[in-house]
Parts: sequence; structure tokens; C-alpha cells
Amino acid sequence: YEDSDDEPGMGMRPFDIPSAHMFHRGYTGRRRQFKRFYSAYPVAVCPGNKMEANYGGKIFLPASALDELSQLEVVYPLLFKLQNDEEETDNGRRPRTHCGVLEFTAEEGRVYLPQWMMETLHLTPGSPIEVINVALLQGSLVKLQPQSVDFLDISDHRAVLETALRRFSALTVGDLLTIEYNSREYSIKVLETQPSPSAINIVETDLSVDFAPPVGYVEPTAQSSAGSSVASSSMIAKDIRQKEDAAKSEAASLRFQAFRGAGTRLSSAADKLRPASLRSYASTGAESDEQTKRQEADEETPVPLDLPIGTLYFGYRLVPPPGSESKDVDPSNPDDKDGFQGEGRVLRQHRKR
Repeated sequence: YEDSDDEPGMGMRPFDIPSAHMFHRGYTGRRRQFKRFYSAYPVAVCPGNKMEANYGGKIFLPASALDELSQLEVVYPLLFKLQNDEEETDNGRRPRTHCGVLEFTAEEGRVYLPQWMMETLHLTPGSPIEVINVALLQGSLVKLQPQSVDFLDISDHRAVLETALRRFSALTVGDLLTIEYNSREYSIKVLETQPSPSAINIVETDLSVDFAPPVGYVEPTAQSSAGSSVASSSMIAKDIRQKEDAAKSEAASLRFQAFRGAGTRLSSAADKLRPASLRSYASTGAESDEQTKRQEADEETPVPLDLPIGTLYFGYRLVPPPGSESKDVDPSNPDDKDGFQGEGRVLRQHRKR
């Protein structure tokens, strides 16, 4: 059997009516469909801290469900259709989704669902839900739409989704999935599935993923993008200039400069009557600072070099080593040293006998 929405209120087409060829093959009368009602609860209240199941598409069923499924002729992998029969959507359908099973460890009469399934099916803790075993076609294409532009911050979307979808067994059109990446939650809506237009099986299949623009995303125009690129380049240049100025001012503050103080007189009132040229022989601190900055700027201003071919410039003046000047060298004394050329003297003269 396959999941179908052609029959309102049914949603299933089980082939449980025996035919002539079934009797010829030995019909045993065993049911091939699992259908039970359970009380739905979120994974948050499941014993054993199963919070990671909130970011997947699998549920927790009781052990009795496994015993019953083992006695039926079901198709593997086990897929289930979850349907809320007490409410209807705007188009007159009952809220539904499809999922797999993670464990058969729930209490009898209970089923634990991820939080996004509870919201999709409009369920509250303890609400009745119908669980039906179904068989879905292998999916080939799914179209997804992120519900926030924050999803664009992820560098490799396909790699993240490939890892996240491993926790899902089926995808249904209209599902609002929740995945986790770098301790952040992202909501993604299923817009389209192929080959089935309603739901697909994604277990061990080669699935192509297509993306729709995220909700709230605005496509940038060519003019705005060009303006933003020019603005960003100007901001970068301004930042570089500010850093260069800061480095120059820091280097100037660390450099030693003598006589940077200002001269003052005790008789300041008398100085005011004197000419400006006779008031002080020393310049003020502000004038000396400005003069120093102008000198540093002149020294650090790059000058274009016009050097001949084969000439290297190392950035400093050439100072010849001592003794490299040409002069006459004595062959007998190549080192040009005046060693032992003094005269010997004694204090006591020898007497002649």
C-alpha cells in the first residue's frame, strides 16, 4: 500500500481484500496494516533525556507496537503516518506528517514526538493521535525554504543538511522541520517533493536538494551592490590610514627629542611690552611639536628612485670602512705600524775605566 490523499478522510489504500490469485498462492488472512491510537507527548518529557530527538523525524513507540508489527507483513524501513483526527487545516484536511521510529521504549498507550511534529499536528500533551504504518516512494528531489535569513550565515548549507537529514526517514510537504547547527536552531519548511507530490522516503536514497530564498530575504540590486563595494573599499582605506597615523604618532612619542620644553620668565608682565623677537629664545611646546611632525613627515615621505641598471639601494648612506682611502704603503712595513721606534734611556751612566 502507498500513502494517498485521493480519498477524503481515509488517507490509506490497504490491499487487505483477498483475491483469487491470493487464494491460489495460499492466502493466510494476516493483516498488512498497523493502525493504533496513542496519547501524544513531546520528547522533552520522555524518560532518559532524549532531547537530541527533537532535531530529527523519528518517534518513540511502546514495545507492544513492535510485537504487533513483527506479526504483520509490513514493508521496511518502517514508516508511519501521524494524523490528528480532531482538527482540520484551512484546506479541510487533517494535520498529518510522516516519520520513522527511533525506539520502542515508550510507555504503553504513549508516543513521544519531536517538538516540531507537535506543532505541525496542532497537538498538546496528551492529545490523541493516529499512527498508521505506510509505504512511501523513494525520494529524488526535495525543495526546502529556510524560515530566517540567519540560515545564510552557514558556509556550507548542503553539508549541514546532509548531516541533519540523516535523522529523518520521511519528508512531507508542509512540514516545518527544526535542525541544529553550532548550538543554534534553524526552521526549514518542505515546499515540494518528487516523485510523490505529498511525501517521500529518504532512507538510503540519492536525494537532490533545492533551496528557495529564505523568508525575509531581499535580493540586492546592482546599484546597491556597487555602492556597497565602493563604500566598503573606502572604509578599508580609511581604516588603513588611521592605523598608519596611529603607528607614526606612537613611534614619535617613543623617539627621544632634546630641548622640547618651553622657556618662561618670572617677569611675564615685562615680557609683554618687549618685541616678540626678544621675549624668549626658545619656541613653545606646540610649535616644536608641529615642527617635529613636519620633519618626520618629510623624512618618511617616499621619494621615487631613478637608479641605473645593476645598482641596488639599501636605504642608507655608504660609509667607507676605515683605512680604505688610497695612500702610500711602505713595502717593508705593509701594516704601517710604528712599533719599537723610541729611544732607550738609563738613569745611571756607566763610568769609563
